[in-house]
Amino acid sequence: MQDLLKELKLNNQLKYQLLMSNIISNLDFKNQKDKEILLLLLQDRDRNFIRINNNKQCYENIKAYLKVLQPLDIPQEDLIRIGGHTDGGYIMYNKNNELNNPLNNKAISLGVSESSPWDLDMADRGFKVIEYDASIKQSPYQHKNITFHKKFIGIKNEGEYINIEKVIKDNNLNKKDINILQCDIENSEWDMLNSINIGLFNDYFKQVIFEFHGCNPEEQVGFEKRKSLLEKINQYYYPFHVHLNNHGKIFYSNGLFFSTTLEVSYIRKKDLDKTDIKYNYKTIGITKLDYPSWPSNPEIPLKFEFEVNSNE
Repeated sequence: MQDLLKELKLNNQLKYQLLMSNIISNLDFKNQKDKEILLLLLQDRDRNFIRINNNKQCYENIKAYLKVLQPLDIPQEDLIRIGGHTDGGYIMYNKNNELNNPLNNKAISLGVSESSPWDLDMADRGFKVIEYDASIKQSPYQHKNITFHKKFIGIKNEGEYINIEKVIKDNNLNKKDINILQCDIENSEWDMLNSINIGLFNDYFKQVIFEFHGCNPEEQVGFEKRKSLLEKINQYYYPFHVHLNNHGKIFYSNGLFFSTTLEVSYIRKKDLDKTDIKYNYKTIGITKLDYPSWPSNPEIPLKFEFEVNSNE
């Protein structure tokens, strides 16, 4: 029975790949590189998919997502990748090498898995890393600078859940320190963001790093909710790096790529000089600091040229 199910799954996958490859091959692309990327992304699609949708709603929603995620143009020498070249590594702001002199600074890690290289890298740098996740029994690492709590992040403090306000209080975060928040909690980030005042983040965290999930541009209600919460973060923070996950649900609409899962790094507004505040209107997402989340698939470019050419 198991062999039959495997055969059916493989057969369905091959049918999907054949269908999509025919659709992609017969479409007229202004940029032939986009066609090449889409065909290469078909290599491993199983439970994931590529969706080509040129209707106005999908296109406008992708543009709206990109506008609210528009990153600052930070010199690459002021950035650093923490957590290695695999999935789980993130781009961080490191002007004047401030991440190399952590002193009493703390890094809150929400969402831990069997491999959490960012946590280990931050601990090796001297940060006190405090992990929260109830889906595993213990931290994957035994390190003097890592403390693990078997708790999910929730709205209330009950049972196996703890809210972010209590996390901050329990760990005695100092507003004067360079504290960092890293959040990868599999779509629960939206409920957390909806329940708090982002000013609380502004008080305690110089940088916040999110892996956002569920950003489907075809789901209008979900789009409106997520866009409003991203705008909420932007009240106090600038996004300075955005990276699309190349293995989830991938969309292509009128020349724009998008993914339902993306990594975004933010820097607190009050910590930047006015001279640092200029936006990146280029195609980004493939730099010396970026690596594909799924190594066998190509990177997905982020295109912001529509901002320059728009009459809006």
